[in-house]
Amino acid sequence: AVSCSLLAILLGFLMVQSCEGHYRDFANRHIDYPKTAANNHNAYCNLMMARRGLNRPVCKPTNTFINGSPRSVQAICGSGGTRFRGNLYTSRRRFRVIVCRSTGRFPNCNYRGRAQSKRVRVGCRNRLPVHLDRLV
Repeated sequence: AVSCSLLAILLGFLMVQSCEGHYRDFANRHIDYPKTAANNHNAYCNLMMARRGLNRPVCKPTNTFINGSPRSVQAICGSGGTRFRGNLYTSRRRFRVIVCRSTGRFPNCNYRGRAQSKRVRVGCRNRLPVHLDRLV
């Protein structure tokens, strides 16, 4: 009986670790707070896409960076959001975001950046955002 409860604890721990891993991937791809300084939105996108490893082995066609605190983005999966459907939640507040779109071809990944103020819809797992669904 001890080994079964130990196994249950271990499996629970691994599930939490797995979800935290998914959240870390989400945060790497989509959260930049405080916002990284750059001369303009295009320079910001080129810098961030390279720094976060999002332009290799191919140029990621589009990526959105949310310039909100990790805590405020995580809150979308709880009191800071409203359930859209399934595991999708829409933020109650607007976030400053920068949408980066590729204008180049690998290995010359150039990006055009556009700043917006939008509500964010995310997919949640264990009350953590793991997928950026769309801006609304």
